[in-house]
Amino acid sequence: MPESVIWLLVVFVVSAVGTVLVVRRERCRPSSYRSRWAAEMAEWRALPTDVQAARDEAALYAGEAAEIAAARLSGLPRP
Repeated sequence: MPESVIWLLVVFVVSAVGTVLVVRRERCRPSSYRSRWAAEMAEWRALPTDVQAARDEAALYAGEAAEIAAARLSGLPRP
């Protein structure tokens, strides 16, 4: 067999094995967006409401601080 055919077969076999491994891993530990979102929401629902409220406040504060910092850097008037 010519050398190019052998390399083509090697590439095909490696890609087939890689595809099987990736599919198997995804089935064992889903990393898709929907699966991660569902897991994060289940974790969020398990938290006490006071912890949820504190995290909400922290996120709002961080967003406001980022907005003020961006306004300062761009030279726009602060909100």
